[in-house]
Amino acid sequence: MAQQVKLEDLHEHMPEQIWYLTGDGRNLYCRRPYSFLFSTPEAATVFAKAFGVSDLNVVGVDSKEITSGDFVQAFRTMSVTRLFIDPSIDPDTGDVFGTILRLQEAN
Repeated sequence: MAQQVKLEDLHEHMPEQIWYLTGDGRNLYCRRPYSFLFSTPEAATVFAKAFGVSDLNVVGVDSKEITSGDFVQAFRTMSVTRLFIDPSIDPDTGDVFGTILRLQEAN
């Protein structure tokens, strides 16, 4: 089950430093409606390889930046409404599982 979180409160549910995958160094890698965030660069690299997208780069930012205008706009532009935090991949099925934060708009 996904936990619902307001975008402005998102950083409160993450470690101080957060890592994401990107193909161009700027845009978040996603599989709509999901994107993937990690507490370590190693976790991001392992996930990318297991997911079959090893050509992606890992970028780290302060988790408070995730709620900044650029990230919020990126989530909206890419129709991302759910964030996996430190996801794993089931080796038997290939399914992604783990903690999911469901984004909701601020009131």
